[in-house]
Amino acid sequence: MLLRFFRINDPYRLIGLFIIIVLISLPFLIMPVGIMLSELKNLVLGQAIAEGKLMYVQVFDDTPPLASVIYGLMHLIFGKSLLAGHIMAIFIIIFQSSYFATLLINNKAYAENTYLPSLIFGLLCFFSFDLLSFSPELLASTVLLFALNQLFHEVEFKIQRDEITLKLGVYLGLTTFLVFSYWVFLVLTIFILITFSRAGFRKIALVVFGFMLPHALLFTLYFYKGATGLLWTNFYLSNLTFSGEMLISTKGLFVLAAVPVVYFVFSVFMMNREARFTKYQSQLMQIMFLWLLFALIQVLLARQISPASLIPFIPPLAYFVSHYLLLIRRKWRAELMLWLFLGGIVSVNLLSRSGKIVSVDFTSLFPKTNTSVVEEKRVLMLEKDLNVYQHNSLGGYFLDWGLSAPLFTDLSKYDHVEIISSCFKEDPPEVIIDKNNLMQGVIQRIPSIGMEYRREGNVYKRISN
Repeated sequence: MLLRFFRINDPYRLIGLFIIIVLISLPFLIMPVGIMLSELKNLVLGQAIAEGKLMYVQVFDDTPPLASVIYGLMHLIFGKSLLAGHIMAIFIIIFQSSYFATLLINNKAYAENTYLPSLIFGLLCFFSFDLLSFSPELLASTVLLFALNQLFHEVEFKIQRDEITLKLGVYLGLTTFLVFSYWVFLVLTIFILITFSRAGFRKIALVVFGFMLPHALLFTLYFYKGATGLLWTNFYLSNLTFSGEMLISTKGLFVLAAVPVVYFVFSVFMMNREARFTKYQSQLMQIMFLWLLFALIQVLLARQISPASLIPFIPPLAYFVSHYLLLIRRKWRAELMLWLFLGGIVSVNLLSRSGKIVSVDFTSLFPKTNTSVVEEKRVLMLEKDLNVYQHNSLGGYFLDWGLSAPLFTDLSKYDHVEIISSCFKEDPPEVIIDKNNLMQGVIQRIPSIGMEYRREGNVYKRISN
């Protein structure tokens, strides 16, 4: 029944998609598990940007620029509402699912025009609860779908125009403004263009130019502000990593992705045995398989690895799983496999979320219990600990301690002292938590700061004027 409903080429099937995704989302909205560390950081960052602080200069953090601007806008509109972010994430998932199916229909990816991929795409977005977070990965994957559409157009020999190639590069460049490690898809795109469309130097140069254009504009802005050094250090260098921090074990990731992986294996066997492709459809299939391989590379290059990091796998998996279901000849069997897919995805999600699956440990995704007695203050935390911001806001410039620590530990450099001095002049925190006694060195170099604060153990409190 469900398969037959979405198999029909009728845009009104998307209303059914909307209803199904909303229904599946309800348990996660009605019974939230609490704020995650990534969400906490994004809320704090959004408030700082909404207050007019310049990223990388007045906010030391490695979040890409477009993501930080979006979080600033979210704070201006919704404040610190976590529910608003979850609802926005649901609508983004609905849009991506609809767009993906339309993309495949317009590019004749299957032998029949069907909206089944929209359902599969939407269901895959529920393999873990943290995909419902308003995350940079979710935003970047939207732009990545736009790039995929342009890539399909370019591969089809009938449609080759310079504006398509240029837009392809721009979209890929914008994805790095949301998740920097998505630059690997530029390498994938160049490889595909050379392999499948025999693109020459001019085409490749256009893609690279489009990719670099947003970065050139960003550098121009920071050059005007005289802060290209901070932009390079806090954004580019900090995001060029080759070993991400695992927030969930590899075993846990495999358990969460078990159902999609099993169906992917089924699809590969079925497509080798049953599928009959045109040359163009065969090329699209190879592109999707390459996408899977590069998505794996992207995950390995990510700063932090969580279930949400696997979002780039969703489009190719939706493509292959849809193919598998469409190739099953017996309708009752295809219907059964679809319901098993739906039930398996949702069950694993709910069971892991409630702690029933022991091998999936989400502890590292959440902040520890806030033991700080400081509340509703503008706080500067001189160590790696975001927990204090559960009931406080950022005071000063220093959000990411990995980027901020060198300034406080090496005060022999004049520019370090200058940045700290500027921070305390323009945005003095109300409370400083200093468990490692770093403020002593700061006060020795900048005595005026010591006159504005009263020390109480590991805490400095600003003296009211």
